[in-house]
Amino acid sequence: MTNLHFDIRDLFRAIRLGWSGKKIWTGLCGLLVAYVLHTALVTVGYSLSGTSTGDLWGRYGLFPGAAPKAVGGIGALLHMLAMILAGVAFFITSSMMCKVTYQQLRGDDFYTSGEAWSFIKEHWGGVVFGPIACTALFALFVVAGIIIGWLAGVIPVVGELAFAVGFIPILFAALVAVFMVFAIVAALVMSPAIVGTVGEDALEVVIQSFSICWSQPWRAVVYLIWTAISVWLGATILSGLMTAAMNLVVWAAGMFMGGKLVAMLAVAQGYMPPIDFTFPVLSAFPEMKTFWHAVGDAEASGALLWSGRILALMLILLTAVLFAYVQAAVASGTSLIYVILRYKKDDDNMLEWEDLDFDDFEDDVATDSEQSASSDSGDAGESKQEDGSEDDSSS
Repeated sequence: MTNLHFDIRDLFRAIRLGWSGKKIWTGLCGLLVAYVLHTALVTVGYSLSGTSTGDLWGRYGLFPGAAPKAVGGIGALLHMLAMILAGVAFFITSSMMCKVTYQQLRGDDFYTSGEAWSFIKEHWGGVVFGPIACTALFALFVVAGIIIGWLAGVIPVVGELAFAVGFIPILFAALVAVFMVFAIVAALVMSPAIVGTVGEDALEVVIQSFSICWSQPWRAVVYLIWTAISVWLGATILSGLMTAAMNLVVWAAGMFMGGKLVAMLAVAQGYMPPIDFTFPVLSAFPEMKTFWHAVGDAEASGALLWSGRILALMLILLTAVLFAYVQAAVASGTSLIYVILRYKKDDDNMLEWEDLDFDDFEDDVATDSEQSASSDSGDAGESKQEDGSEDDSSS
């Protein structure tokens, strides 16, 4: 089990915990699912609004953006559904990353992404419906306020008198509704960690979100800001390393490829998303020159054209790896925050909780140790018997 300080010092671990092959693979799978669902629904939505595939390709390329107001009607519904499904995929994969992080903190470094998927299939409702439940509570208070105002307006004399007499309870309810806004934000940020760590349900997400906002608001804000700074630092470092490696490849290969490489990069640039893996380091160091500066006006056809398209897929994959790392680092950070806040507000070390998955892991380790010990003792006994038989024969 990891020895934590249970304070802000532990949040630096998010940079290292995010760099995990299991978590990045989980993030890549989530990005692929979100991309396929989002692109398919958005494309159909644009088609229903009268936009041709050629116009859509010329405007957005491989990454069509959702614009519900622009398409209207059924297309707008499809665009909103696309954003919702992409968000659900993001929340589920983030919760899986939180589960892997939690098991790592407990000492189970062999917990796999497949096991995390099996876990989240049983508990996905909490991470999806927890924030929705908080939002529904807020909407209930707002609707109640509207009904009270409507009754006060339509009932003569008694309506306004009742409103004036009950103003203090009404104001108190409004304060609760304002507090719910912060709880909704907490649920959106922390629900993957709340569910991913120990498999809480939607009700527990609501309870813990309110509890964090009420008992540990300043710690939650400071810890989230500190985590954001740590993740930004890790993303900038990874982006810088990727960009430096790509610069080296372009410089070394460009000695002999010459205009061919420039043409391939020009083709690849046309397929890239608006934000690629060079964005974090260029945001920190705007004057830095990257391999994209070597791209000029170049014509490509035949093999060069297809080579440029394949190169674009490789560069998009690198960008997806960076995005997956950022998601994994954020998930690791929020998992640490939740463990720390539970310790601060409840004096409860979640890393010491009993967990069936972890107990199975410990049982397997103990069984392997016993088997190895018994085999060693058996080998020792056989060697002693052989030595004894040799002594008898010699005598």
